[in-house]
Amino acid sequence: MKTYSIIYALLALVVVGCIKSSDSQLIEEIEEKESFFNADYILLQESNGVLSTQLLKSSETRIDLSPAESAFSNVPLSDVLFLKESIFANYTKLTDCSGQVTVHDFSDDTSNIVAVFDDLIECNVSATSITVESNILYVSYVLEETSKTDTYFVRAIDLSASEDNIVDVALDKKPLQIIFTGGKLFVLTIDLEITDEYSLTVIDGASTTVIHEIGLGYDVEQIFVDTDQNVIISYQELHTILNSATMGVQYIGYEEGKEPIFSDSKFNRFDDQGRLFYKRPIEDAAYSKIPAIYDFSNNLAILYFYENFLTASQLEFEYKIGDTTMVSYDDENSIMLVGYQKLDDESKGGLLRIQLEPAPKVLDNLDLDGVPYQIFYQN
Repeated sequence: MKTYSIIYALLALVVVGCIKSSDSQLIEEIEEKESFFNADYILLQESNGVLSTQLLKSSETRIDLSPAESAFSNVPLSDVLFLKESIFANYTKLTDCSGQVTVHDFSDDTSNIVAVFDDLIECNVSATSITVESNILYVSYVLEETSKTDTYFVRAIDLSASEDNIVDVALDKKPLQIIFTGGKLFVLTIDLEITDEYSLTVIDGASTTVIHEIGLGYDVEQIFVDTDQNVIISYQELHTILNSATMGVQYIGYEEGKEPIFSDSKFNRFDDQGRLFYKRPIEDAAYSKIPAIYDFSNNLAILYFYENFLTASQLEFEYKIGDTTMVSYDDENSIMLVGYQKLDDESKGGLLRIQLEPAPKVLDNLDLDGVPYQIFYQN
């Protein structure tokens, strides 16, 4: 981040002695980029059903709002979205037969809007999941042929090509979620016609053809990729680790009462040790969700009850913590970040930075005009 400051400052010195009227716009653009890239965090926050960005600056002692702005355009909050590293993608349904995906890369603060179903005519189509891998946008969708018959597809769109850039892969079961790892697209499906069982359809990324299918049984909650590029298949009482290269499986069960319950967490953040940071639901407690860490190597969940490191006054009056909405981890500074909704105003929220070692300790809190949804880190 400091490197950008030096580079852009030098550029400003070079042009200041010979400025022309045509150069003023260039200097303004340089200053805007300097401001964006000097932010430490980019926070996605939700307010009244709309996602927007808030840039943040941090120091050793505190975190503050940054006056800088991102080029990210506000989008309606959708159930069909994708986050990985610096990439955020969001699907928006425009009509019964059209939709678009906005792909924003926070590494360079650029957006690309992709029309997804422009080739379809007089249809009723519903996107169920999206993922982005390199220059390919994958969209799983349901096409209603008649009021009683649906057909299912995964669409691969080559973002680097302007023509003949769409490949559709037909499925025999309804797609619920898609993820990409190990050169393959994994599609979580459900058989709604006969068994109500879940399956995993594997599509080769190079040929865009189905190469394998695995039965998963009942009650699958979600699938996601771990730090070893394996597929985690999550159930309430266990999870399965599927090797994305060999298709070998390992089953991990939980002791009764010690289930990690990361199946409800839609966006997962790992640290460099492969530990998962997530929000965990809690029954019969003051807070319905709390921050948690799951250590895959030791099959151990660590729960962070607010009452253990915050006073009653902080919880109810100073911070006014309501529902936990986001849990993440800053590798560079070794701190956990927890987003929450305000107890007295559901349209507003806050962000806690928590030191984990040797014992949980709140470093600071930042009040926000929106509710934290996810956070990105500037390198």
